[in-house]
Amino acid sequence: MPALPGFFSRAPTRSILYRSLFRSAIVLAVLSAVLTSCLSPEPRPAGAPVALDEHGQPASLLSAFFGLDGDLPLFARLLLCRGAAGKDGMPVVLSHTIDAQTLAAEDFRVFTRSGAETAPLCVTLQPAMDEGEGRTVLLIGEFGDAEEDPPVKVEVVGELLSDGATGGPVSFRGKAIEVTPLEAGPSLVLAEVIPAEQRSTSGRGSACPPDTRQVVRVTWAGGVSPPRGTDAGAIERAPYRVTVERAGGQREEIRPAAIADLGDNDNNHHLCLDTRDPAISVSFPAGQLVDPNQDLNPATKLRIKPGPGAHRKTTATRHG
Repeated sequence: MPALPGFFSRAPTRSILYRSLFRSAIVLAVLSAVLTSCLSPEPRPAGAPVALDEHGQPASLLSAFFGLDGDLPLFARLLLCRGAAGKDGMPVVLSHTIDAQTLAAEDFRVFTRSGAETAPLCVTLQPAMDEGEGRTVLLIGEFGDAEEDPPVKVEVVGELLSDGATGGPVSFRGKAIEVTPLEAGPSLVLAEVIPAEQRSTSGRGSACPPDTRQVVRVTWAGGVSPPRGTDAGAIERAPYRVTVERAGGQREEIRPAAIADLGDNDNNHHLCLDTRDPAISVSFPAGQLVDPNQDLNPATKLRIKPGPGAHRKTTATRHG
């Protein structure tokens, strides 16, 4: 299995990104109507949003990761949107999967350290497009300079709505988060149990073994891969640990039987468990994976939340 290149690559790893984008172009050719066009926003659906979902959770932004500073390659104008080449890239992870028809570039504002404000050139849910993954929005545009005037905050200013997978749609309008700087390493930002019908099978990513009892999806702030010099199969042996609760109430830390949803260049992994005992939390030690800037990950531990029911696969690219 080749190393997972993630969302972006800076100059030292640009050749890796080009190869990855070329492979992605073949896989995504059937989506040419989306990938080669700068779409205008579609009419937004009617219906008032609710404050909380059925689990009592409001909409929120989980992370905004400054992944690339002015270095998107020429291929980006084909795979992402016209004008993307040479621009900045920033994946933003949301608390809920979103209704793609409510996604538009003008929904977002990026603020730099100097106070400058800008809107993205375009936004897209690529490459995290598998069912249940439609919560990572890639912002593309001019968001400041990593050294002189870096981006420090992202805010949703439009009526961006969830897709209702966990109850009535919640609105992200007014939600904001600080930007993780370019030099910081990647962190886990979400972990959830997913239903069997959303498990990676014959789709773009690798699949869990047939005898898997339970799958936990983990989402990183940005793309991750093994450090340079590490063999390509290291991602399949990544040292995730999952705490489960046994029938007697005692908790035990286990290692996933396998790791899946690899090779599709997004920020999600599937942890394949050989037990149906409730999964409580997931941890990952520091210094094992890197972002495309070769920054090592910090230690991360998250509670695992129940996943939503199965819902329609979501893909979209929108322009201002």
